[in-house]
Amino acid sequence: MKSVPIMFLCLAFLGIIGLVEAKTVDEYIQEAEKHQKSGYLQAAAQTMEGAVQEFPESSDAHAYLGLYLGMRAGQTNDMMEAVELVKRCFEVLDKSVALDEQNLLARHHRGLMGIQVPEFFGKLDMAIEDLEFIIEVAEKNPGQFSMDQLLSAYDLVAAGYQKKGHMEKARTAWERIIDLAPSSDLAKGAEGHIDDLGDLKARQAKIDNEKRPQSATVTKLKEETFKDPQNPSLLVELGRAYLEEDNIEQAEQTFKKAIGSDPSTVAAHKLLAQTLSEKASEGYDQRIYENTNFRTNIAFELSRVLDQAVDLAPDDIELRLWRGISGVEMPFFVQKLDQGIDDLNMVIQSDAPNSLKAEALYWLGVAYRKKGATSWIEVVSKHSDSPAAQRVFDALNPGVKRPDLSEYQTPVVIVEFVLGFQDELAPQTAVWIEDADGNFVKTLYISGFAGYVKERQITLPIWTNSSNFVDVDAVTGASINLGHHIYVWNLKDYSGNEVKSGFYTVKVEVSHWPSMQYQLAQGAIEVGKKERQTVVEEGNFIPYLEVTYYPEN
Repeated sequence: MKSVPIMFLCLAFLGIIGLVEAKTVDEYIQEAEKHQKSGYLQAAAQTMEGAVQEFPESSDAHAYLGLYLGMRAGQTNDMMEAVELVKRCFEVLDKSVALDEQNLLARHHRGLMGIQVPEFFGKLDMAIEDLEFIIEVAEKNPGQFSMDQLLSAYDLVAAGYQKKGHMEKARTAWERIIDLAPSSDLAKGAEGHIDDLGDLKARQAKIDNEKRPQSATVTKLKEETFKDPQNPSLLVELGRAYLEEDNIEQAEQTFKKAIGSDPSTVAAHKLLAQTLSEKASEGYDQRIYENTNFRTNIAFELSRVLDQAVDLAPDDIELRLWRGISGVEMPFFVQKLDQGIDDLNMVIQSDAPNSLKAEALYWLGVAYRKKGATSWIEVVSKHSDSPAAQRVFDALNPGVKRPDLSEYQTPVVIVEFVLGFQDELAPQTAVWIEDADGNFVKTLYISGFAGYVKERQITLPIWTNSSNFVDVDAVTGASINLGHHIYVWNLKDYSGNEVKSGFYTVKVEVSHWPSMQYQLAQGAIEVGKKERQTVVEEGNFIPYLEVTYYPEN
Protein backbone atom coordinates (compact mmCIF):
# COMPACT_ATOMS: atom_id res chain seq x y z
CA MET A 1 0.00 0.00 0.00
CA LYS A 2 1.31 3.39 -0.92
CA SER A 3 1.84 5.86 1.89
CA VAL A 4 -0.32 8.99 1.92
CA PRO A 5 1.70 12.19 1.73
CA ILE A 6 1.83 14.05 5.06
CA MET A 7 0.86 17.33 3.38
CA PHE A 8 -2.32 15.73 2.04
CA LEU A 9 -3.22 14.42 5.48
CA CYS A 10 -2.72 17.86 7.03
CA LEU A 11 -4.94 19.49 4.44
CA ALA A 12 -7.62 16.85 4.91
CA PHE A 13 -7.46 17.28 8.69
CA LEU A 14 -7.82 21.04 8.38
CA GLY A 15 -10.75 20.55 6.03
CA ILE A 16 -12.48 18.33 8.57
CA ILE A 17 -11.94 20.96 11.27
CA GLY A 18 -13.38 23.60 8.95
CA LEU A 19 -16.45 21.49 8.32
CA VAL A 20 -16.93 20.91 12.04
CA GLU A 21 -16.53 24.59 12.98
CA ALA A 22 -18.62 26.07 10.15
CA LYS A 23 -22.00 27.35 11.37
CA THR A 24 -25.25 27.78 9.51
CA VAL A 25 -27.20 31.05 9.54
CA ASP A 26 -29.73 29.48 11.93
CA GLU A 27 -26.95 28.51 14.33
CA TYR A 28 -25.61 32.06 14.26
CA ILE A 29 -29.12 33.36 14.99
CA GLN A 30 -29.59 30.91 17.90
CA GLU A 31 -26.24 31.95 19.39
CA ALA A 32 -27.09 35.64 19.04
CA GLU A 33 -30.51 35.10 20.65
CA LYS A 34 -28.82 33.51 23.67
CA HIS A 35 -26.58 36.55 24.03
CA GLN A 36 -29.56 38.89 23.71
CA LYS A 37 -31.66 37.03 26.29
CA SER A 38 -28.69 37.18 28.69
CA GLY A 39 -28.49 40.93 28.23
CA TYR A 40 -25.38 40.97 26.05
CA LEU A 41 -26.63 42.95 23.07
CA GLN A 42 -23.17 43.86 21.84
CA ALA A 43 -22.21 40.18 21.72
CA ALA A 44 -25.46 39.41 19.89
CA ALA A 45 -24.71 42.08 17.29
CA GLN A 46 -21.11 40.91 16.92
CA THR A 47 -22.32 37.35 16.37
CA MET A 48 -24.61 38.48 13.57
CA GLU A 49 -21.83 40.63 12.09
CA GLY A 50 -19.96 37.35 11.69
CA ALA A 51 -23.01 35.74 10.10
CA VAL A 52 -23.40 38.57 7.60
CA GLN A 53 -19.71 38.39 6.74
CA GLU A 54 -19.91 34.64 6.14
CA PHE A 55 -23.34 34.73 4.45
CA PRO A 56 -23.53 38.13 2.71
CA GLU A 57 -26.59 37.08 0.67
CA SER A 58 -28.64 35.94 3.67
CA SER A 59 -31.69 38.12 4.27
CA ASP A 60 -32.26 36.56 7.71
CA ALA A 61 -28.70 37.27 8.85
CA HIS A 62 -29.10 40.93 7.93
CA ALA A 63 -32.55 41.05 9.56
CA TYR A 64 -31.22 39.91 12.95
CA LEU A 65 -28.12 42.09 12.76
CA GLY A 66 -30.33 45.13 12.08
CA LEU A 67 -32.58 44.18 15.00
CA TYR A 68 -29.71 43.96 17.49
CA LEU A 69 -28.09 47.16 16.25
CA GLY A 70 -31.41 48.95 16.78
CA MET A 71 -31.77 47.47 20.25
CA ARG A 72 -28.26 48.66 21.11
CA ALA A 73 -29.21 52.18 19.97
CA GLY A 74 -32.03 52.17 22.50
CA GLN A 75 -29.70 51.01 25.25
CA THR A 76 -26.80 53.47 24.95
CA ASN A 77 -26.72 56.79 26.79
CA ASP A 78 -24.43 58.34 24.17
CA MET A 79 -26.61 60.32 21.74
CA MET A 80 -24.06 60.33 18.93
CA GLU A 81 -23.51 56.59 19.28
CA ALA A 82 -27.28 56.04 19.24
CA VAL A 83 -27.64 58.04 16.01
CA GLU A 84 -24.84 56.09 14.31
CA LEU A 85 -26.30 52.76 15.47
CA VAL A 86 -29.74 53.70 14.12
CA LYS A 87 -28.24 54.65 10.77
CA ARG A 88 -26.33 51.37 10.57
CA CYS A 89 -29.43 49.47 11.73
CA PHE A 90 -31.50 50.71 8.80
CA GLU A 91 -28.70 50.23 6.29
CA VAL A 92 -28.61 46.56 7.28
CA LEU A 93 -32.41 46.17 7.41
CA ASP A 94 -32.78 47.83 4.01
CA LYS A 95 -30.23 45.33 2.64
CA SER A 96 -32.19 42.49 4.26
CA VAL A 97 -35.40 43.51 2.49
CA ALA A 98 -33.54 44.14 -0.79
CA LEU A 99 -32.16 40.59 -0.65
CA ASP A 100 -35.68 39.15 -0.19
CA GLU A 101 -38.68 41.46 -0.46
CA GLN A 102 -40.98 38.62 0.60
CA ASN A 103 -39.11 37.98 3.86
CA LEU A 104 -41.76 38.78 6.46
CA LEU A 105 -39.23 38.56 9.28
CA ALA A 106 -37.04 41.23 7.65
CA ARG A 107 -40.10 43.41 7.07
CA HIS A 108 -41.20 42.93 10.67
CA HIS A 109 -37.82 43.92 12.10
CA ARG A 110 -37.66 47.00 9.88
CA GLY A 111 -41.25 47.89 10.74
CA LEU A 112 -40.57 47.44 14.46
CA MET A 113 -37.53 49.71 14.37
CA GLY A 114 -39.21 52.26 12.13
CA ILE A 115 -42.08 52.64 14.61
CA GLN A 116 -39.83 52.79 17.67
CA VAL A 117 -37.18 55.29 16.57
CA PRO A 118 -38.01 59.01 16.77
CA GLU A 119 -39.85 60.38 13.74
CA PHE A 120 -37.00 62.68 12.74
CA PHE A 121 -35.18 59.64 11.32
CA GLY A 122 -37.84 59.60 8.60
CA LYS A 123 -38.60 55.87 8.85
CA LEU A 124 -42.23 55.94 9.97
CA ASP A 125 -43.91 55.75 6.55
CA MET A 126 -41.67 52.89 5.44
CA ALA A 127 -42.36 51.06 8.71
CA ILE A 128 -46.12 51.35 8.21
CA GLU A 129 -45.78 50.03 4.65
CA ASP A 130 -43.75 47.05 5.89
CA LEU A 131 -46.29 46.19 8.57
CA GLU A 132 -49.22 46.61 6.19
CA PHE A 133 -47.44 44.24 3.79
CA ILE A 134 -47.01 41.65 6.55
CA ILE A 135 -50.65 41.92 7.61
CA GLU A 136 -51.92 41.56 4.05
CA VAL A 137 -49.79 38.47 3.38
CA ALA A 138 -50.52 36.89 6.76
CA GLU A 139 -54.29 37.46 6.53
CA LYS A 140 -54.41 35.90 3.04
CA ASN A 141 -52.10 33.01 3.93
CA PRO A 142 -52.76 31.82 7.49
CA GLY A 143 -49.83 29.86 8.85
CA GLN A 144 -47.14 31.71 6.92
CA PHE A 145 -46.73 34.06 9.86
CA SER A 146 -47.39 33.03 13.48
CA MET A 147 -50.36 34.50 15.33
CA ASP A 148 -48.04 36.23 17.82
CA GLN A 149 -46.17 37.89 14.95
CA LEU A 150 -49.42 38.94 13.27
CA LEU A 151 -50.74 40.46 16.51
CA SER A 152 -47.42 42.27 16.97
CA ALA A 153 -47.68 43.66 13.44
CA TYR A 154 -51.18 44.98 14.13
CA ASP A 155 -50.07 46.54 17.42
CA LEU A 156 -47.05 48.21 15.82
CA VAL A 157 -48.93 49.52 12.81
CA ALA A 158 -51.61 50.94 15.13
CA ALA A 159 -48.88 52.84 17.00
CA GLY A 160 -47.59 54.08 13.65
CA TYR A 161 -51.03 55.25 12.58
CA GLN A 162 -51.41 57.09 15.88
CA LYS A 163 -48.08 58.87 15.36
CA LYS A 164 -49.28 59.95 11.93
CA GLY A 165 -52.55 61.22 13.38
CA HIS A 166 -54.65 58.53 11.63
CA MET A 167 -56.71 57.73 14.70
CA GLU A 168 -59.47 55.72 13.01
CA LYS A 169 -56.93 53.47 11.31
CA ALA A 170 -55.23 52.97 14.68
CA ARG A 171 -58.56 52.08 16.27
CA THR A 172 -59.34 49.55 13.51
CA ALA A 173 -55.93 47.86 13.94
CA TRP A 174 -56.35 47.57 17.71
CA GLU A 175 -59.90 46.26 17.28
CA ARG A 176 -58.53 43.56 14.98
CA ILE A 177 -56.19 42.42 17.79
CA ILE A 178 -59.20 42.10 20.10
CA ASP A 179 -61.04 40.06 17.44
CA LEU A 180 -58.10 37.70 16.84
CA ALA A 181 -57.04 37.15 20.45
CA PRO A 182 -59.66 38.57 22.83
CA SER A 183 -58.06 37.27 26.04
CA SER A 184 -54.43 38.11 25.23
CA ASP A 185 -52.30 40.74 26.91
CA LEU A 186 -52.08 42.60 23.60
CA ALA A 187 -55.87 42.69 23.44
CA LYS A 188 -56.02 44.22 26.93
CA GLY A 189 -53.43 46.77 25.86
CA ALA A 190 -55.42 47.47 22.70
CA GLU A 191 -58.53 48.19 24.78
CA GLY A 192 -56.52 50.70 26.80
CA HIS A 193 -55.21 52.35 23.64
CA ILE A 194 -58.74 52.66 22.26
CA ASP A 195 -59.85 54.32 25.51
CA ASP A 196 -56.91 56.73 25.22
CA LEU A 197 -57.99 57.61 21.67
CA GLY A 198 -61.38 58.61 23.06
CA ASP A 199 -59.68 60.86 25.62
CA LEU A 200 -57.51 62.44 22.90
CA LYS A 201 -60.58 63.10 20.76
CA ALA A 202 -62.37 64.72 23.70
CA ARG A 203 -59.34 66.94 24.44
CA GLN A 204 -59.10 67.97 20.80
CA ALA A 205 -62.80 68.82 20.74
CA LYS A 206 -62.30 70.98 23.82
CA ILE A 207 -59.38 72.78 22.15
CA ASP A 208 -61.45 73.32 19.00
CA ASN A 209 -64.33 74.73 21.03
CA GLU A 210 -61.98 77.15 22.80
CA LYS A 211 -60.64 78.60 19.55
CA ARG A 212 -61.45 82.25 19.10
CA PRO A 213 -63.63 83.35 16.17
CA GLN A 214 -61.86 83.78 12.83
CA SER A 215 -61.33 87.23 11.39
CA ALA A 216 -63.14 88.48 8.31
CA THR A 217 -59.85 88.22 6.38
CA VAL A 218 -59.46 84.53 7.20
CA THR A 219 -63.11 83.84 6.39
CA LYS A 220 -62.82 85.57 3.00
CA LEU A 221 -59.57 83.81 2.09
CA LYS A 222 -61.02 80.43 3.12
CA GLU A 223 -63.93 81.02 0.75
CA GLU A 224 -61.52 81.88 -2.06
CA THR A 225 -59.31 78.85 -1.47
CA PHE A 226 -62.39 76.64 -1.34
CA LYS A 227 -63.11 77.70 -4.93
CA ASP A 228 -59.46 77.34 -5.96
CA PRO A 229 -57.93 74.87 -3.46
CA GLN A 230 -54.62 74.35 -5.30
CA ASN A 231 -53.76 78.03 -5.79
CA PRO A 232 -50.42 78.44 -3.93
CA SER A 233 -50.66 82.25 -3.80
CA LEU A 234 -54.06 82.11 -2.12
CA LEU A 235 -52.85 79.44 0.28
CA VAL A 236 -49.83 81.55 1.23
CA GLU A 237 -52.09 84.52 1.97
CA LEU A 238 -54.46 82.37 4.02
CA GLY A 239 -51.53 80.91 5.97
CA ARG A 240 -50.18 84.39 6.60
CA ALA A 241 -53.59 85.46 7.94
CA TYR A 242 -53.66 82.46 10.28
CA LEU A 243 -50.15 83.32 11.44
CA GLU A 244 -51.15 86.91 12.22
CA GLU A 245 -53.93 85.51 14.42
CA ASP A 246 -51.40 83.22 16.20
CA ASN A 247 -53.28 80.20 14.86
CA ILE A 248 -50.04 78.24 14.49
CA GLU A 249 -51.52 74.84 13.67
CA GLN A 250 -53.73 76.11 10.84
CA ALA A 251 -50.92 78.27 9.48
CA GLU A 252 -48.57 75.28 9.41
CA GLN A 253 -51.08 73.06 7.59
CA THR A 254 -51.88 75.79 5.06
CA PHE A 255 -48.24 76.56 4.20
CA LYS A 256 -47.55 72.84 3.79
CA LYS A 257 -50.51 72.62 1.41
CA ALA A 258 -49.13 75.57 -0.57
CA ILE A 259 -45.75 73.82 -0.87
CA GLY A 260 -47.51 70.65 -1.94
CA SER A 261 -49.27 72.58 -4.72
CA ASP A 262 -46.07 74.32 -5.83
CA PRO A 263 -42.79 73.10 -4.27
CA SER A 264 -40.94 76.07 -5.79
CA THR A 265 -42.84 78.65 -3.73
CA VAL A 266 -40.08 80.37 -1.74
CA ALA A 267 -42.54 82.51 0.24
CA ALA A 268 -44.36 79.42 1.50
CA HIS A 269 -41.09 77.85 2.66
CA LYS A 270 -40.04 81.02 4.48
CA LEU A 271 -43.38 81.43 6.19
CA LEU A 272 -43.51 77.76 7.13
CA ALA A 273 -40.06 78.13 8.70
CA GLN A 274 -41.31 81.17 10.62
CA THR A 275 -44.35 79.20 11.77
CA LEU A 276 -42.25 76.28 12.95
CA SER A 277 -39.93 78.67 14.79
CA GLU A 278 -42.87 80.18 16.65
CA LYS A 279 -44.21 76.71 17.39
CA ALA A 280 -40.83 75.74 18.83
CA SER A 281 -40.54 78.90 20.93
CA GLU A 282 -43.56 78.12 23.10
CA GLY A 283 -42.64 77.17 26.67
CA TYR A 284 -42.34 73.85 28.41
CA ASP A 285 -45.84 72.41 28.65
CA GLN A 286 -47.83 69.20 28.78
CA ARG A 287 -47.41 68.54 25.05
CA ILE A 288 -43.67 68.15 25.54
CA TYR A 289 -44.10 65.95 28.59
CA GLU A 290 -46.62 63.66 26.86
CA ASN A 291 -45.05 63.63 23.37
CA THR A 292 -41.35 63.04 23.89
CA ASN A 293 -40.53 63.82 20.25
CA PHE A 294 -42.60 67.01 19.98
CA ARG A 295 -39.84 69.64 19.94
CA THR A 296 -37.18 67.47 18.35
CA ASN A 297 -39.39 66.73 15.37
CA ILE A 298 -39.93 70.48 14.97
CA ALA A 299 -36.15 71.05 15.03
CA PHE A 300 -35.54 68.55 12.24
CA GLU A 301 -38.51 69.77 10.22
CA LEU A 302 -37.42 73.40 10.54
CA SER A 303 -33.94 72.42 9.41
CA ARG A 304 -35.34 70.63 6.34
CA VAL A 305 -37.61 73.55 5.40
CA LEU A 306 -34.75 76.07 5.65
CA ASP A 307 -32.55 73.81 3.51
CA GLN A 308 -35.29 73.64 0.88
CA ALA A 309 -35.73 77.42 0.98
CA VAL A 310 -31.99 78.02 0.52
CA ASP A 311 -31.92 75.55 -2.38
CA LEU A 312 -34.67 77.60 -4.03
CA ALA A 313 -33.08 80.99 -3.26
CA PRO A 314 -29.33 80.44 -2.62
CA ASP A 315 -28.48 84.15 -2.97
CA ASP A 316 -31.03 85.35 -0.42
CA ILE A 317 -28.70 86.78 2.26
CA GLU A 318 -31.40 87.23 4.89
CA LEU A 319 -32.37 83.60 4.40
CA ARG A 320 -28.72 82.56 4.79
CA LEU A 321 -28.50 84.54 8.01
CA TRP A 322 -31.68 82.91 9.27
CA ARG A 323 -30.43 79.40 8.46
CA GLY A 324 -27.06 80.26 9.99
CA ILE A 325 -28.61 81.36 13.27
CA SER A 326 -30.88 78.31 13.26
CA GLY A 327 -27.89 76.02 12.70
CA VAL A 328 -26.13 77.51 15.72
CA GLU A 329 -29.21 77.20 17.94
CA MET A 330 -30.06 73.65 16.86
CA PRO A 331 -29.20 70.70 19.12
CA PHE A 332 -25.91 69.10 18.07
CA PHE A 333 -27.51 65.87 16.82
CA VAL A 334 -29.25 67.83 14.04
CA GLN A 335 -25.67 68.32 12.81
CA LYS A 336 -26.15 71.81 11.36
CA LEU A 337 -23.52 73.77 13.33
CA ASP A 338 -20.87 73.68 10.60
CA GLN A 339 -23.44 74.57 7.97
CA GLY A 340 -24.57 77.46 10.17
CA ILE A 341 -20.98 78.71 10.43
CA ASP A 342 -20.64 78.56 6.63
CA ASP A 343 -23.88 80.54 6.19
CA LEU A 344 -22.80 83.19 8.69
CA ASN A 345 -19.41 83.56 7.02
CA MET A 346 -21.19 83.98 3.69
CA VAL A 347 -23.24 86.85 5.14
CA ILE A 348 -20.11 88.49 6.59
CA GLN A 349 -18.29 88.28 3.25
CA SER A 350 -21.26 89.55 1.22
CA ASP A 351 -22.34 93.13 0.49
CA ALA A 352 -25.13 92.82 3.07
CA PRO A 353 -25.99 95.83 5.27
CA ASN A 354 -23.79 96.27 8.35
CA SER A 355 -26.74 95.43 10.58
CA LEU A 356 -26.94 91.93 9.09
CA LYS A 357 -23.17 91.50 9.25
CA ALA A 358 -23.20 92.47 12.91
CA GLU A 359 -25.84 89.80 13.61
CA ALA A 360 -23.80 87.24 11.68
CA LEU A 361 -20.65 88.11 13.65
CA TYR A 362 -22.49 87.79 16.96
CA TRP A 363 -23.88 84.36 16.10
CA LEU A 364 -20.54 83.25 14.68
CA GLY A 365 -19.06 83.98 18.11
CA VAL A 366 -21.83 81.94 19.73
CA ALA A 367 -21.08 79.08 17.33
CA TYR A 368 -17.38 78.99 18.13
CA ARG A 369 -18.06 79.24 21.85
CA LYS A 370 -20.45 76.31 21.48
CA LYS A 371 -17.74 74.32 19.73
CA GLY A 372 -15.26 75.21 22.47
CA ALA A 373 -17.59 74.01 25.24
CA THR A 374 -17.84 70.53 23.73
CA SER A 375 -14.66 69.22 25.39
CA TRP A 376 -15.71 70.41 28.85
CA ILE A 377 -19.13 68.82 28.39
CA GLU A 378 -17.46 65.54 27.44
CA VAL A 379 -15.27 65.67 30.56
CA VAL A 380 -18.28 66.12 32.84
CA SER A 381 -20.38 63.52 30.99
CA LYS A 382 -17.82 60.76 30.67
CA HIS A 383 -15.37 61.47 33.52
CA SER A 384 -17.60 63.01 36.17
CA ASP A 385 -15.47 61.86 39.14
CA SER A 386 -12.15 63.04 37.75
CA PRO A 387 -10.13 66.04 38.97
CA ALA A 388 -10.53 67.49 35.48
CA ALA A 389 -14.33 67.50 35.86
CA GLN A 390 -14.02 69.33 39.17
CA ARG A 391 -11.81 71.94 37.50
CA VAL A 392 -14.60 72.49 34.98
CA PHE A 393 -17.04 73.20 37.80
CA ASP A 394 -14.54 75.46 39.54
CA ALA A 395 -13.98 77.45 36.35
CA LEU A 396 -17.72 77.82 35.75
CA ASN A 397 -18.73 78.57 39.35
CA PRO A 398 -20.11 82.14 39.34
CA GLY A 399 -20.26 82.64 43.11
CA VAL A 400 -23.16 84.05 45.12
CA LYS A 401 -24.41 87.64 45.42
CA ARG A 402 -26.64 88.94 48.20
CA PRO A 403 -30.18 90.13 47.40
CA ASP A 404 -31.31 93.63 48.38
CA LEU A 405 -34.10 93.09 50.92
CA SER A 406 -35.36 96.65 50.45
CA GLU A 407 -36.66 95.60 47.03
CA TYR A 408 -39.22 93.21 48.56
CA GLN A 409 -42.31 93.61 50.74
CA THR A 410 -42.45 91.32 53.79
CA PRO A 411 -43.53 88.73 54.78
CA VAL A 412 -41.68 86.96 52.03
CA VAL A 413 -39.50 83.96 51.24
CA ILE A 414 -36.43 84.61 49.11
CA VAL A 415 -34.99 81.69 47.18
CA GLU A 416 -31.41 81.93 45.95
CA PHE A 417 -29.52 79.25 44.10
CA VAL A 418 -26.57 78.78 41.81
CA LEU A 419 -26.55 76.79 38.60
CA GLY A 420 -22.98 75.56 38.51
CA PHE A 421 -22.65 74.04 35.05
CA GLN A 422 -23.09 75.23 31.46
CA ASP A 423 -24.07 72.76 28.75
CA GLU A 424 -24.69 73.24 25.03
CA LEU A 425 -28.17 74.53 25.81
CA ALA A 426 -29.58 76.26 28.85
CA PRO A 427 -30.86 73.61 31.28
CA GLN A 428 -34.47 72.80 31.97
CA THR A 429 -35.13 74.29 35.43
CA ALA A 430 -38.07 74.49 37.84
CA VAL A 431 -38.46 76.23 41.22
CA TRP A 432 -41.55 75.51 43.28
CA ILE A 433 -43.08 75.22 46.76
CA GLU A 434 -44.68 72.24 48.50
CA ASP A 435 -46.30 72.11 51.93
CA ALA A 436 -45.24 69.87 54.81
CA ASP A 437 -47.38 67.01 53.44
CA GLY A 438 -45.80 67.22 50.01
CA ASN A 439 -48.77 68.93 48.37
CA PHE A 440 -48.03 71.35 45.55
CA VAL A 441 -48.40 75.02 46.52
CA LYS A 442 -46.97 77.20 43.75
CA THR A 443 -44.43 77.30 40.94
CA LEU A 444 -42.05 80.26 41.18
CA TYR A 445 -40.33 79.57 37.86
CA ILE A 446 -40.32 77.05 35.02
CA SER A 447 -38.05 77.52 32.02
CA GLY A 448 -39.00 77.15 28.41
CA PHE A 449 -38.04 74.01 26.51
CA ALA A 450 -34.36 73.12 26.89
CA GLY A 451 -33.39 69.89 25.22
CA TYR A 452 -33.79 66.35 24.02
CA VAL A 453 -31.94 63.17 24.86
CA LYS A 454 -32.13 59.91 22.96
CA GLU A 455 -35.84 59.28 22.35
CA ARG A 456 -37.00 61.40 25.31
CA GLN A 457 -37.22 65.11 25.84
CA ILE A 458 -35.41 66.58 28.81
CA THR A 459 -38.20 66.62 31.38
CA LEU A 460 -38.61 67.60 35.01
CA PRO A 461 -40.35 64.55 36.49
CA ILE A 462 -40.58 65.73 40.11
CA TRP A 463 -42.02 69.16 39.28
CA THR A 464 -44.33 67.68 36.64
CA ASN A 465 -45.82 65.11 39.01
CA SER A 466 -46.17 67.70 41.75
CA SER A 467 -47.66 70.58 39.75
CA ASN A 468 -49.55 68.84 36.95
CA PHE A 469 -48.86 72.05 35.00
CA VAL A 470 -51.62 73.94 36.88
CA ASP A 471 -49.81 77.31 36.85
CA VAL A 472 -47.34 76.82 34.00
CA ASP A 473 -48.64 79.68 31.83
CA ALA A 474 -48.22 82.25 34.60
CA VAL A 475 -44.63 81.42 35.52
CA THR A 476 -42.86 80.19 32.38
CA GLY A 477 -39.86 82.36 31.62
CA ALA A 478 -36.81 82.54 29.42
CA SER A 479 -34.39 79.71 30.14
CA ILE A 480 -31.81 80.56 32.81
CA ASN A 481 -28.24 79.29 32.67
CA LEU A 482 -25.00 79.23 34.64
CA GLY A 483 -25.04 81.73 37.49
CA HIS A 484 -26.77 83.02 40.61
CA HIS A 485 -30.55 83.33 40.53
CA ILE A 486 -33.09 84.82 42.93
CA TYR A 487 -36.84 84.11 43.11
CA VAL A 488 -39.37 85.47 45.56
CA TRP A 489 -42.39 83.75 47.08
CA ASN A 490 -45.12 86.08 48.32
CA LEU A 491 -46.64 83.34 50.54
CA LYS A 492 -49.58 82.77 48.19
CA ASP A 493 -50.57 79.54 46.47
CA TYR A 494 -51.15 79.15 42.75
CA SER A 495 -54.76 80.33 43.18
CA GLY A 496 -53.66 83.57 44.86
CA ASN A 497 -54.71 82.56 48.37
CA GLU A 498 -52.41 83.32 51.31
CA VAL A 499 -50.90 80.21 52.91
CA LYS A 500 -50.98 79.36 56.60
CA SER A 501 -48.03 79.38 58.94
CA GLY A 502 -46.04 76.18 59.05
CA PHE A 503 -43.28 74.29 57.27
CA TYR A 504 -42.82 74.45 53.52
CA THR A 505 -40.24 72.99 51.16
CA VAL A 506 -38.59 74.88 48.33
CA LYS A 507 -37.48 72.58 45.50
CA VAL A 508 -35.18 73.33 42.58
CA GLU A 509 -34.89 70.76 39.80
CA VAL A 510 -32.46 71.00 36.89
CA SER A 511 -31.87 68.77 33.83
CA HIS A 512 -28.90 69.38 31.54
CA TRP A 513 -28.56 68.35 27.93
CA PRO A 514 -26.75 66.77 26.09
CA SER A 515 -24.61 65.76 29.08
CA MET A 516 -27.74 64.19 30.65
CA GLN A 517 -26.83 65.54 34.10
CA TYR A 518 -29.59 66.04 36.69
CA GLN A 519 -30.03 67.32 40.22
CA LEU A 520 -32.84 68.05 42.63
CA ALA A 521 -32.07 70.40 45.54
CA GLN A 522 -34.54 71.14 48.32
CA GLY A 523 -34.66 73.09 51.54
CA ALA A 524 -37.36 73.26 54.22
CA ILE A 525 -38.33 76.60 55.76
CA GLU A 526 -40.71 77.55 58.57
CA VAL A 527 -43.16 80.37 57.88
CA GLY A 528 -44.24 82.10 61.09
CA LYS A 529 -43.20 84.97 63.36
CA LYS A 530 -39.42 84.58 63.28
CA GLU A 531 -36.84 84.97 60.54
CA ARG A 532 -35.58 81.61 59.33
CA GLN A 533 -32.89 80.45 56.90
CA THR A 534 -31.89 77.16 55.30
CA VAL A 535 -28.70 76.64 53.27
CA VAL A 536 -28.05 73.53 51.19
CA GLU A 537 -24.63 72.98 49.61
CA GLU A 538 -24.68 69.62 47.86
CA GLY A 539 -23.81 68.55 44.33
CA ASN A 540 -22.26 70.39 41.41
CA PHE A 541 -25.21 71.33 39.26
CA ILE A 542 -27.05 73.22 42.01
CA PRO A 543 -24.08 73.70 44.33
CA TYR A 544 -25.81 76.31 46.50
CA LEU A 545 -29.42 76.78 47.62
CA GLU A 546 -30.43 79.35 50.22
CA VAL A 547 -34.00 79.81 51.42
CA THR A 548 -34.75 82.71 53.77
CA TYR A 549 -38.06 83.67 55.38
CA TYR A 550 -38.47 87.31 56.40
CA PRO A 551 -41.52 87.96 58.63
CA GLU A 552 -43.58 91.10 58.40
CA ASN A 553 -41.75 94.15 59.74
